[in-house]
Amino acid sequence: MAVVSLHNQAPYRRTYSSRERVNVDSEKNDLWLHSGDSAGSNSNIARPVKPSAPRRRCVTLDGELLPIQHTCQLSTCDRITINVSGKYFETWRKTLEDHPNTLLGDPDRRSQYYDKYKDEYFFDRHRPTFDAIFEYYLYGGGLKRPPPVPDDVFLTELDFFEIERPVIEKYRRGEGYIMENVILPERGLKRKVWMLMEYPETSLCAYIIAIISVLITTASIALFCVETLPGLSSEHCVQNQDPNWGDPFFLVETICSAWFTFEVLIRLFACPSKVAFFKDFKNLVDVTAVIPYYVGLFNILSTMSCDSAKSSASLAFLRVFRLVRIFKLTKHSAGLQVLILTFKASVEGLCLFLVALTVCILVFSSAVYFAEMGIEGSQIKSIPDGFWWAIITMTTVGYGDVAPKGPMGKLLGSMCAVAGVLTLAIPVPIITENFNKFYSHKTGRGRI
Repeated sequence: MAVVSLHNQAPYRRTYSSRERVNVDSEKNDLWLHSGDSAGSNSNIARPVKPSAPRRRCVTLDGELLPIQHTCQLSTCDRITINVSGKYFETWRKTLEDHPNTLLGDPDRRSQYYDKYKDEYFFDRHRPTFDAIFEYYLYGGGLKRPPPVPDDVFLTELDFFEIERPVIEKYRRGEGYIMENVILPERGLKRKVWMLMEYPETSLCAYIIAIISVLITTASIALFCVETLPGLSSEHCVQNQDPNWGDPFFLVETICSAWFTFEVLIRLFACPSKVAFFKDFKNLVDVTAVIPYYVGLFNILSTMSCDSAKSSASLAFLRVFRLVRIFKLTKHSAGLQVLILTFKASVEGLCLFLVALTVCILVFSSAVYFAEMGIEGSQIKSIPDGFWWAIITMTTVGYGDVAPKGPMGKLLGSMCAVAGVLTLAIPVPIITENFNKFYSHKTGRGRI
């Protein structure tokens, strides 16, 4: 009777790749094959050959038949291999199909990338980016761009793999992209006028209008400052005298206000939504910028004399509103837009800084008050006096008008100065990070 030695079993045992070896059932699927070349001197000995079972189609847990070329040895094949430019990833089908609206989560869409000879899905795409995409499939949550990957490459790969739009928008907001829903009027005259007044990049005429607006805004702000100089100041309307309509400052202010009024009326006429128009901060600035001029002019024209100039002085505070015209520059200045967005995104960090600053001021002002109590010539007579001393010390201003006299007070002053330097450092990295994000996208690539 022929007996097969255990030492001779290796040449007859079926070989598997590393991937097949994981899936093979060693108890049931070890096929014994006859090989005359490797039998050596014992080739004339009859060896038992285990009959091979007919090949079966692999199915999923849901009963779905997989391609006939699939070589997995499991009866329920649920593991998928993804080859991204030579880098392999393996996961379960359910992990991918938890995101059915994506390329990898839809069996029909990903089937076009299936390699039947290697039993894998092949993508000739950016490998470092897919590391982040694969982690998103595994763990969910948000997307995290790897540091060496450029932002435009990362977004291109996200679009290729059809990651869910809300997830991409969340990533873009985190990276500092400016999200803006552009609403345009219906086609016709209003749309043309709106494009001229709102989007300087759309045409040469729109660009020229934007330049004129910036120049007039700058001239108006300069006029507001220059007219306060002693040598250049002049009064358009002096009490008990007639109005001086030829005053150069009044003429320039009239031209600037006329332009701002023209801008507001034209944009109000062409805007797609009147309600949204008055909710926009920039439009409120435009309206507020012309109010002081018309209030003063109406006050004079109502009597056609300057007798009411004294009473109009009570409305002089409205002239300060002319300073809001500087915010009109944010419409055409990407740098000012970046600053505003930076501070809006850094509100939490700034609040933390204010809380820490307030606590330190309370602690040091109280401590220095009791330390200076009873010292002759002490300038800190109460805790509120200590508030002023603490804030100018912590912010490293140091006016010197209030200072401790005693040794304990000076020691507390030194500690207060050091604590102030450390407290001031709290918002710096937060503001810097947000500024870098918004500044990198100031060209408007994030507009949708």
